[in-house]
Amino acid sequence: MDWSKFNNLSILIIDDDQFTRELIETILKQIPSITIYQATDGVEALSIVNDVSLDMVFLDLYMPNMDGKEFMDSLRERDKRESFPIVLITTDRLTRSELDEIGANYYLTKPFDFSSFLERTYSFLEEYKLNET
Repeated sequence: MDWSKFNNLSILIIDDDQFTRELIETILKQIPSITIYQATDGVEALSIVNDVSLDMVFLDLYMPNMDGKEFMDSLRERDKRESFPIVLITTDRLTRSELDEIGANYYLTKPFDFSSFLERTYSFLEEYKLNET
């Protein structure tokens, strides 16, 4: 995997579970030149989205204060939705239409398959960049 083609990635992890956030961060730290942000809910995440240019967001669907769906609705209202790929983190298996309804690009199911997490992240970024042009 040639991570250098993505140039200094900035990734936001939004999950109310600290263990999940830290686990994802630990896996992602294997990527050279990466900055990782964390938020415990959609409210906290929106302030980060407003202040930072992001390349990808990992988003839990079920959180207090502002859940993943409400976060996605707020992104749409702020015209920030198409700025970066959104990967849902969920225990549910989702169809393409369910992802489209929520407004996400991809999803990963908990518990994570650690051996393929980075490969899936890479392929999501590659596919998103390809579709962006």
